[in-house]
Amino acid sequence: MMTSNVKNLFSALVQQGTISESSLIGCTDEELVSIELHFGGKLPSAYREFLGIAGRAAGKLFQGTDIFYPRILELQCEAKELLTELNLPDLLPVDAKIFCMHQGYELNYFLPVSDDPPVYQFFEGQDSVTLPWQSFSEFLRTSIENHLAQWANLN
Repeated sequence: MMTSNVKNLFSALVQQGTISESSLIGCTDEELVSIELHFGGKLPSAYREFLGIAGRAAGKLFQGTDIFYPRILELQCEAKELLTELNLPDLLPVDAKIFCMHQGYELNYFLPVSDDPPVYQFFEGQDSVTLPWQSFSEFLRTSIENHLAQWANLN
């Protein structure tokens, strides 16, 4: 199954001693339900698995990035405000699920098209969206690699 990629990524980090299990705080079942209600449907399994493992915190991983619960519940509105301010109110598809914003100028989203959907990105200053990752698990793996380039230890 494709979504085991997410679990394997975090298991490898724990086994290598790069992050301790105690630094990984997942969402509860109730929180997962509230996220599904917020997004208006079933979550892609790779994203749901991430939330279950590290949806509340992951040490230094994603520090300074809004990707954790409950903050993710505000990102859809903030992204719409940003795009309206930039005169790009119709840039995102109506079914875009904003799951990550960085410093208010970068946003990442997926469309609920598969269990491990492609991840799109928009940076303030652009007038279009890019598709840098073919899957959520690839987004996660790349993000982890980028963080490890800065910190050997993610605790």
